[in-house]
Amino acid sequence: MVFAAQNGSSSQNGPDRVVVIYPDGTYKPVLTSADGLASPSATAVRGDRLYVTDGGVPEPHDPKLQTGRINFAALLAHAAH
Repeated sequence: MVFAAQNGSSSQNGPDRVVVIYPDGTYKPVLTSADGLASPSATAVRGDRLYVTDGGVPEPHDPKLQTGRINFAALLAHAAH
């Protein structure tokens, strides 16, 4: 599986979110602006940690690096089909 950042601020046609992409090509959002994302630009995984660079494009322009623990079992159990 792959994690991808989608920046709604740059595309002007979508939400700020991070999606998980499964090997069969299906995907589902796992983080959104409701989780504190503001212009996510990249993701990285190390072990069970997900790192998201957040450009902070919208006001109040607060760029940051966010991190969280990945629950792989839950993602695989609820994989989109």
